[in-house]
Amino acid sequence: MSQMDTSFFKPFIEGALNTLKVQCSLPATYDAPFIKGAKPQPEFAIAGVIGLTSAKFTGTIILCFPEGTFLSMMERMLGEPFKEITTDLQDGVAELLNIIFGHAKVILNSQGHTIQKAIPSVVRGTNIHTTTMSKSKTFVLPFKTEVGEFQIEICSESNV
Repeated sequence: MSQMDTSFFKPFIEGALNTLKVQCSLPATYDAPFIKGAKPQPEFAIAGVIGLTSAKFTGTIILCFPEGTFLSMMERMLGEPFKEITTDLQDGVAELLNIIFGHAKVILNSQGHTIQKAIPSVVRGTNIHTTTMSKSKTFVLPFKTEVGEFQIEICSESNV
């Protein structure tokens, strides 16, 4: 899937928009996807990473947030303000990614992709830059909300 069909993105976009609306009472808008490196990399403070495993391909999905955006979303999701990303709070990015991934997986599996279950990992720090070990391009799905921007990165390689 090095030349990824952009219709593959649609379930992730729908999942992200719906998840933010339901979990965070936060409407979001989506901009056109682009190949990572085509635009400057924003600074991220936290990212959720989940592996894609299928008979047809392997890859990663990464949900990335700047600190302020993530803290505002967690405030909306949990109903209390936060000043910093703590160990307990970081689970929020994994939960959001799990919900988005679950939505996309149901749709993609109904299309014959047979994506397996996966457990997200969390990376946090200052000015995180995400990279994959894949030779394939990483596609960026950018989103905007009233509390800030975030993105989903998708990279996959064909197994066939």
